[in-house]
Amino acid sequence: MMHNFLGKGFEAEFLYTFIVVVLCFLVYYKTKEIYELTKHQGIKYFRSAFLFFGLAYLSRFLLHIVILMGISFSFIIPRRVMFLPVFTVPVTYLSTMAIFFLIYSTIWKKIKYKYFIILSNIIAISISIIAFCSKSLILISALQLLLLLITVVISTKDHKKTKKKYTRTLYFLISVLWLINLFLLSPGRILLFGSKIFFQAFSIIVFVVVYLKVLKWVK
Repeated sequence: MMHNFLGKGFEAEFLYTFIVVVLCFLVYYKTKEIYELTKHQGIKYFRSAFLFFGLAYLSRFLLHIVILMGISFSFIIPRRVMFLPVFTVPVTYLSTMAIFFLIYSTIWKKIKYKYFIILSNIIAISISIIAFCSKSLILISALQLLLLLITVVISTKDHKKTKKKYTRTLYFLISVLWLINLFLLSPGRILLFGSKIFFQAFSIIVFVVVYLKVLKWVK
């Protein structure tokens, strides 16, 4: 019974990861031509954000497999505990950088890139170290949420245009949905199958909306 449930959970997770990663890479690919034509720096950082998100969701899927193995086979739980911190490092680093690039794509005129890339890497690496030491996905979700809220406040301070507000809302949703999915991935919450399906379906809808928005840009 448990194995059948975990099998369904794995299939749903694989399908979800596949769809989101494909959408992320489609956004990255579709914006390549428009960036090469315009050399707009905001588009460049927007593309980088979705590249990092795609890689983050791939690494998240590997982490999901590790957690499923620990639940399915109790005799390898010590091994799961040993490997779990290792897998949280790329998940944490890639997702933190994705959030940074997504927000930076709206404020790049205010902060020089060299300062941004140094600061973002320092923070991403620091949070990754915390992830490795704490072994807590909940703590990482909380830290990234705090980082997101601070960055959003900064990015929205001087922007009042409706279109930019709509765009930032989509960016905010993408980041928050990532944090929710990371939170639900925490050991002990792996059985919240219904909750995961709801948030994953909503995540896909948001990514599709962003992709359709990108298609309008390239036309």
